[in-house]
Amino acid sequence: MHIKGRMLQLLAERGPMWDYDIADEVMREYGVSGDYWYGTVRLTLTDLYSSGLLDEVETAVDPSRSGGVEKLLFKFTLNEFGRSRMRQSGLIGAGNG
Repeated sequence: MHIKGRMLQLLAERGPMWDYDIADEVMREYGVSGDYWYGTVRLTLTDLYSSGLLDEVETAVDPSRSGGVEKLLFKFTLNEFGRSRMRQSGLIGAGNG
């Protein structure tokens, strides 16, 4: 499964998630680590959000969750358009999500 698809699946399975929780899960599952991959996951979430597949439900600044840096963190949820696109692309079944 490509990372973008897996991120959508996580949101479909678990509901709203913080970007850092998604990054932690994806990096663990794919066996990667470091700032590059953390940034890649956050950039991919931005792409999914700007494509209209995700909605932002909350924001926060929490340096303890962003490496000691004051960084804006986002909580995303999969919206109905995102679910529809997942069904069309086969990422979830017709009766799922």
